Amino acid sequence: MKRWSNSGAGMRIGIDASPIVGDRGGVGWHTYYLLEAMLAGADDVEFIGYLRPGSVLPDDARSWRTGGRITWVEAAKWAMRWRGRTDRLDLYHGTNFKLHTVGRYGGIVTIHDLWLERFPQYSTKVLGQGLASMKARRTAGRARTVVTVSEFSARELSELYAVPRERLSVIPNGVADDFSVRRDDRAMAELRARIRLPDGPYLLFIGGADPRKNHRRFLEAAHLMRGPLQGRRLLLVGSPDHAFGSYQESAKTYGLTAQVCCPGRLGRADLQLLYTYADQFVFPSLYEGFGMPVLEAMACGTPVITSRTTGVAEAAGDAALLVDPEDARSVGEAMVSLLEDASLRASLTAKGFERVKRFSWRSAAAKTLDVYRRLCQERGS
Repeated sequence: MKRWSNSGAGMRIGIDASPIVGDRGGVGWHTYYLLEAMLAGADDVEFIGYLRPGSVLPDDARSWRTGGRITWVEAAKWAMRWRGRTDRLDLYHGTNFKLHTVGRYGGIVTIHDLWLERFPQYSTKVLGQGLASMKARRTAGRARTVVTVSEFSARELSELYAVPRERLSVIPNGVADDFSVRRDDRAMAELRARIRLPDGPYLLFIGGADPRKNHRRFLEAAHLMRGPLQGRRLLLVGSPDHAFGSYQESAKTYGLTAQVCCPGRLGRADLQLLYTYADQFVFPSLYEGFGMPVLEAMACGTPVITSRTTGVAEAAGDAALLVDPEDARSVGEAMVSLLEDASLRASLTAKGFERVKRFSWRSAAAKTLDVYRRLCQERGS
């Protein structure tokens, strides 16, 4: 294990970097982009990135320009309790709902959303959601600051966990530079062949079969509007199976098996192409702390339909068609309107390009670093 040596930087921050290893979901990409941007933008901070034992640091993280300001440390969960003292941390940042240790100035925790607090019936934990919720509330109480990604999630934390507003820092996610318009017909043809997506127009859904992503309403909407949609392919990206259902089962229920393509999880380069070439991106999620895919689609010039509820509406602003995610007809009518109205598509694309300018990982990193500095200065003065 690497040992840490103090190079004289102003702060020593421990950070839970484990979400960047393996198949990254929303929390994994949040942690990846945030840490990359903080390393690029802060000369006064040294980081210790904590990974689980046996972790292999991904190649894309190895390529970061760190200036030697991060040391990767493998530490078991049971041993993390003492790492704050033994690694002489000023502050510890738990990026994924948990606060495994603290520094001499305490710790902060990022809580992205309270989905399972609102919908505990969808928990896949053997003993249910009760114990996990109790631990999360306790963590929110221990942290000097709770960081979250939207005003919606801040309100949820105040209401459900009684976190005072002055202990909450809202720092929205950014849009990665990986997402922009990419017109490459040869690359798209190769991708179509690889994922078995036939030639022709398609509607794009991303999120997996997790019930909160609401793929069933997307497919039900397509079933209701099957005439106006004129047989367009339905491309559903993300983990196709979940404890509460699957893409293929839902497609069979609505008689859409022949129209549906389910390639599983895909990399950023593939997603960039799929966003760019899609007729529209449909994201009728039931609950989101933020909703990064909405902004990724906008950055690729894709018109977006998404929910008028929770944090995703906050992220989308007026740059998307907002629908009731529990009303399949509402979703379907928006899909048809967008296909039939060229001026509406052009308007949403233009608004989307402007919307994404408000969100950057550089800004998120700067705001997070400001939280670190404020907490260290308050206790250090």
